[in-house]
Amino acid sequence: MNEKEISSFSLASLIAIYPPQPEDLYYNGCILGHREVLDTEMAMSLFRFPTRVNAFGAVFCSKGSVTVTSNLKHCVIGAQTLFVCPPRTIVQVESQEEASIHFILCEEEFLGRIQIDLKQMMHLFMAVRENPCLPLSCEERDEIIRSQSEIEAEWRSGRRDPLSQEILRTLLRTLAYRLCRLIDNRIGEGQQRAEAENDPTRNRNNAYFNAFIEELSKHYMHARNVGFYAERLHLTPKYLTTLLRTTTGRTATEWIDEYVVLEAKNLLKHSPMNIQEIAYYLNFSNQSFFGKYFKQHTGITPTAYRSSK
Repeated sequence: MNEKEISSFSLASLIAIYPPQPEDLYYNGCILGHREVLDTEMAMSLFRFPTRVNAFGAVFCSKGSVTVTSNLKHCVIGAQTLFVCPPRTIVQVESQEEASIHFILCEEEFLGRIQIDLKQMMHLFMAVRENPCLPLSCEERDEIIRSQSEIEAEWRSGRRDPLSQEILRTLLRTLAYRLCRLIDNRIGEGQQRAEAENDPTRNRNNAYFNAFIEELSKHYMHARNVGFYAERLHLTPKYLTTLLRTTTGRTATEWIDEYVVLEAKNLLKHSPMNIQEIAYYLNFSNQSFFGKYFKQHTGITPTAYRSSK
């Protein structure tokens, strides 16, 4: 399917179409909620056709089920399944059966606002693009519900002083890390299965991917050339790009750009440096080149991004 034919929704545009309910928590670019009865008409009207969601999402059912396609992968979301949707996932709702759902949606920048370093989590989000439905134990399901309930209780207390705001951010951060831990555990289980099945190609590719991410996390601010990382891993640039595309669906260049753009966004939102200083900090030759690079990958200028909410 031509990408231009796929509709895209940000969290803001979704909320504009389908406003939060009074019982939902909506805070600084994050919405948590629960629907005893899923609005089938709404879900099918928004996601009847493949739709790109430019937000982080996590959904599971307390009863019933929802059947979706996520990046061409068929998923049934039930009581013992967590569906994780990283930004830019293409989702289509196929059907639902008397579903009662718990959901969390947040803007990509929200995690930065609660002081979670996205660069540390990128390999997890890449893994769930390949396997978006994660099996939940009863304990894991109850832990997520309990964490969500703590957040909702703090919000409904009505306290908005600075300490209460920090408590709320801490609870949200805790929920995010719990979800990441769950994903990390499933990745570990998958790697153990591959080893048990003696799949040398998959094990080797995963090892190279992990090594690439480790090198990228150390050097992305001054090295944006695929050849640099290929040399560090004793591979050719062509082989590294092919390996990463096969393993993750992204090329080495796409991974490098993702890291640089994430750091640029963090600095624009949270650093006192001016744009020229940020450009030099990220090893761009000048502010103009940095601005063109940032706009190419985000669609807006650094100045516009800094002034956006």
